[in-house]
Amino acid sequence: MSLKLLHTADVHLGAKFLSLGRRGEDQRAQLLQAFDDTVNLAIRERVNLFLIAGDLFDSANVSRSLVGQIAYRLRDLGAVGIPVVVTPGTHDPYGERSIWRATELTEVENLTVFKTEEMTPADFPELDCTVYGNANVKPFANKYPLAGLRIQDDSRWRIGMLHASFEIPDVTDDTYIVTAQQVKDCKLDYLALGHYHSLSDRSAGGTISFYPGSPEMVRMQKGDFGNVLLVEFEESGIEIESVQVGVRTYEELTVKAEDVGAAGMDAMIRSKADVDKVLHLIIDGVRRPGYPDLEELVDSVSESFFHITCTDRSWAAPSSLEPGAYPEGSPARLFLGVLKKRMEPASESEREEIVDAMQVGLALLADGDDACG
Repeated sequence: MSLKLLHTADVHLGAKFLSLGRRGEDQRAQLLQAFDDTVNLAIRERVNLFLIAGDLFDSANVSRSLVGQIAYRLRDLGAVGIPVVVTPGTHDPYGERSIWRATELTEVENLTVFKTEEMTPADFPELDCTVYGNANVKPFANKYPLAGLRIQDDSRWRIGMLHASFEIPDVTDDTYIVTAQQVKDCKLDYLALGHYHSLSDRSAGGTISFYPGSPEMVRMQKGDFGNVLLVEFEESGIEIESVQVGVRTYEELTVKAEDVGAAGMDAMIRSKADVDKVLHLIIDGVRRPGYPDLEELVDSVSESFFHITCTDRSWAAPSSLEPGAYPEGSPARLFLGVLKKRMEPASESEREEIVDAMQVGLALLADGDDACG
């Protein structure tokens, strides 16, 4: 028989977003909207299972109102016959004070929550399916839970769930670890992963394995986020469909200060305008006299974006390019003297390049005593 599931993870409901200031509340609301849209997608697609691979909640310290809203939506899935299976993550681990012990959630009849570090089975005989999963339980005693997986069923479909880091050199102590070899050897049809906020394919051997990424932007950085996965199992194979549910986008814009004046900078930024975009503006190079005040510029366009930040890595242009303006024998004077000699036989375009080189070179030397004020 066929099987269809929805796989999501790392929703981080209740995250504070303090760095967004007054926009933090908007983003908290958008995370909840993304989860609502995910539930609606599952109902519309008539999936057989709804998998949450960790970090549905950002912490155990979320409002009871939020917990009640989530319980209500999980019951909506149960009302149309969709079981929900959860592997608690690093932000919402299982334990004595776990959010998953809240009465609102324990009374949801169609909800299965894994509660131990060991991979244990949850059987769904009506789907001819068994789901193996574990819970993040701190402190971690079993760093490689997938290595201890023992298949104990005769189901047609075998699915695993883990909230874990994929094998990386600098693994921290806040998570479990899964390796490519373990994925290859696990004998599962599908492994639903969580913990990374960007969509990625970690399949190996005969096991299809994915991180879906966060269904909405959680960290203000690059990544393939905003998606959930629809996974359809047929005798002929497994099909994966990434479906966008998030609305936020992120972009980094790096500008050379010497290449763009005030009007050009304003026009360039406004060309990127999007009320759902987080824009990180990075200014490099040399600021010539009369360069626009970046703080004022960012303030003037802030309403055209969801959020905009600016990192200024530029230098102020020197006030003089004449060697004689610098102390005798100083690096700045020697540097300018060499380039000045090259100016005489140079073409007009070459002279412009030499002037740029003078300005950049002096800016790099400006933290010494040679700088001309």
